Amino acid sequence: MRMKLSSIGERGLIRRLSSFLDIGDDAAYIRHEDAFLVLTTDMMYEKTHVLPGMDYRDIGRFIVNVNASDVASMGAKPLAFLLSCGLPDIEVKDFDALTHAVHLECRKYGMEYAGGDTKQSDVLTLAGFCIGTTKKPILRSGARAGDIVAVTGSLGSASLGTHMLLNGLDCKGFKGIVDKARKPKARVAEGLILGKYASAMTDISDSLSISLYNVAQASGVGVKVFAGKLPIDDAAKRLAEKYAIDVTACALYGGGDYELLFTMPKKDFIKVKDKVKATEIGMVTKKGASLFMGGKETRLVRKGFEHFSAK
Repeated sequence: MRMKLSSIGERGLIRRLSSFLDIGDDAAYIRHEDAFLVLTTDMMYEKTHVLPGMDYRDIGRFIVNVNASDVASMGAKPLAFLLSCGLPDIEVKDFDALTHAVHLECRKYGMEYAGGDTKQSDVLTLAGFCIGTTKKPILRSGARAGDIVAVTGSLGSASLGTHMLLNGLDCKGFKGIVDKARKPKARVAEGLILGKYASAMTDISDSLSISLYNVAQASGVGVKVFAGKLPIDDAAKRLAEKYAIDVTACALYGGGDYELLFTMPKKDFIKVKDKVKATEIGMVTKKGASLFMGGKETRLVRKGFEHFSAK
């Protein structure tokens, strides 16, 4: 029977790879001497990742941050970054803008821009590779019933900003919302702090909902989330209200925030919440995935961005 990738989706591809690869976290990790090397790769394709108004500097910063975010979610310190570029015949100044932005962004995180490869391509295609190190990688599989569930930063702004840009809606006065979509920031410093306490951790790239399910399934537990506790920026609320957009849905099911979702005992959360600007949004339960909203508890829908999705 012939099947196309769209019939199984990205998660279906991952399940097939899992038959011979040890995968299931944001990044791979291998022991090296008395520590672990953390390795990840993430791609950027012009037709699916470059938003209206992004210039080559934005693109360079973007590819670094989406890779560094995976390393951060493992509680690791980034060490080096490699970039392979599939390039159409762009202007030399644009190539310089992209690669210089990569160099400067790597320096912000204290990691080396160590090189890569270039090839000619019809469509801009970038493949980043990031390597980090940690004494103990934080996996998705460590959550335990009784832990709190928390996130760094705010949620929903990137999804809302992406919607505005793709639909040509007026974003004047909401630069911060647009920047969250075009210019994500990896939570590297926060990941290093949380790595000392978190029982499980992942970054929120495809959606909060998918990230919650990933942690729950990997850990063999359940989760309960309170919609009223979701940290949503006031500006995002105003912008969503202006266009009658459900900002809570953006926070739950929208992608691109690149914040960290983590679990840990309540006593440890009290120690770190202010250092990493985190918000408690729920709790780890024994089983199930539920959402408490509007005075009612319902099943949390698993929904978010997925490559090769037929929907």
